[in-house]
Amino acid sequence: MITKYDKTLNSILEANAGIITSAEAQEAGATRPAFSDYVRRRGLEKTSRGVYLDPDVFPDEMALLQKRFPKAAFSHESALYLHDLTDREPVPISVTVESSYNASPLKAQGVRIYYTKPEWYEMGLAEVETPSGAKVRAYDKERTICDLIRKRTAFDPAVFRQAIRDYVRSRDKNLARLSDYARAMNIESRVYEVMEVAL
Repeated sequence: MITKYDKTLNSILEANAGIITSAEAQEAGATRPAFSDYVRRRGLEKTSRGVYLDPDVFPDEMALLQKRFPKAAFSHESALYLHDLTDREPVPISVTVESSYNASPLKAQGVRIYYTKPEWYEMGLAEVETPSGAKVRAYDKERTICDLIRKRTAFDPAVFRQAIRDYVRSRDKNLARLSDYARAMNIESRVYEVMEVAL
């Protein structure tokens, strides 16, 4: 039996690449029994506490991870991939969390974790679409380039060169923002050096 919530819940499921959480259902006004009934009727699979997946949709690992760990921001290799600054799929997925965050459950998922100062955590945080169209939290291009330059020795030189080259060629680059982030992270001279060669 179709309920008054079905249309709303279906649209959440569609917008999230086949993923829905019980919290999202409650925000949409669905009661717990109504959502449980919806899950049963749609044949949704529980992937973790409060997170459900449409079995007919190929699972989007990044979207699923984001639902389970909303405070994790996709960064470094994963952000490069989301911004089309690399053609290598990020394995493992990399995220950034605040230095005080308990990342043990994330580590158990095989995720590469980067820690950041609380004052840098929000800097450049944006909503980005995964290839399947789900929206996730990731750092913007400029913050990602700063992170890349800061951790340069940890990256494959070919990945580094391609990311810088593709960033410089991208139409939506924002060099003023890049400079602001670099100043805030005390890496202005390093960023300037890399950009001077690339531009």
